[in-house]
Amino acid sequence: MNVQLNDSGVPILKQKTFVQKVKTFLLWAILVVLTLAAALLVYLCFAGASEMAALTTLKQVSDHPYYTMTYENFDYSDMVTQELGNNDAVIKYYKTKFFKGLSGLIPGENKNDYATKGSMAFYGRTFTNTYMKGRIYNSYDVPIMMVTAKPENGYKSWNIIDMTDLGLKSQQEIDPWFNNSFQTVAATYCVSEGINSELFSVSLISCPVAECDDTPLVNITPFMAVRLMLDRAATVDSAIELLTGYDIDFSSGAYHFLISEKYGNSAIIEYVDGKMSVTFCDPTIHHQICTNKMEDKNVRAADKDYSDRYQELSLYKDFNNVLTSSYDSGLGQAPAYMDLMMADKSKPLKETGEEHFNTTMYGTQYTVLYDYFKMKMHIVIGGDTKAQSYTYDLDA
Repeated sequence: MNVQLNDSGVPILKQKTFVQKVKTFLLWAILVVLTLAAALLVYLCFAGASEMAALTTLKQVSDHPYYTMTYENFDYSDMVTQELGNNDAVIKYYKTKFFKGLSGLIPGENKNDYATKGSMAFYGRTFTNTYMKGRIYNSYDVPIMMVTAKPENGYKSWNIIDMTDLGLKSQQEIDPWFNNSFQTVAATYCVSEGINSELFSVSLISCPVAECDDTPLVNITPFMAVRLMLDRAATVDSAIELLTGYDIDFSSGAYHFLISEKYGNSAIIEYVDGKMSVTFCDPTIHHQICTNKMEDKNVRAADKDYSDRYQELSLYKDFNNVLTSSYDSGLGQAPAYMDLMMADKSKPLKETGEEHFNTTMYGTQYTVLYDYFKMKMHIVIGGDTKAQSYTYDLDA
């Protein structure tokens, strides 16, 4: 090889051409990208794989807006030991887990201090001796999400989330990837309605009174209690037994639970004077209804006028009358129940004098019906039975 020397005998180094410089830059850039990709792969293997996978499935499916997401391979046990007191703490937990040292730079938190007062859920026996469960969810105009959850050690479930419980109040906050949409990774622990593959269902509804004693048991939020039951309970009795192992922290709002199963049992779980109170469905009546009013007999006896302070109580009377007569009249098929819920009882969005999350529009956000016999879940977003009606197979 010939090497050119200068007058002092030192080799003369040739200057790189522009093309050579570009090639060198590209090689270094590729090396950096591969290194970062490898680091990300290692991170996902140990920290946020299930969360990242869930985010990739987030999809808007209607203009309400209504979103869907699939969340697999998550484990409830680690979060329980953290004793998180509210949804804001749940969101911060996930941000820290998912983003590690960058969590402080990721925007968003839960600022929903409104307890929905306009909901009704029912569980009823049909004239064909099968069972139906339905819910009308009334609130301010909010985004809704359906999460199909598949935990590592639990039952598959279908979960409905009011996304303001995640601090996400509008479509604009959810769509950009590098914005508050990352908070959707906490959705599985902010569930207010759902059913699992064993056809065990939970509805979380706000109520006037909820007090749980602070004992040495682990504290969980009401929303986490829903997650616990959907993951691990197949019957009403097993769900009640599960909850006896935890304290429920109601510091962010008072709620009670309507739980039901495919075998014809249901119950309303409330917390009164620090203790769990369970009101089982009367088998001679064939149905049970849960609204914002309390079902605990002692509370009802002590404060007969408390119901006047809460909305949608007409729903209780209306559905009690309908369900009482439906067993003998022939009403008892899914289309008939859904038609009743949508046509007669669903509330169209209307302006109110109260503002919530910069909106004064209030009405039915979704109506859901569970058909235990056909193993179907029917959900209508808003009141649009044609464009925003969806059916899910509960045996899939």
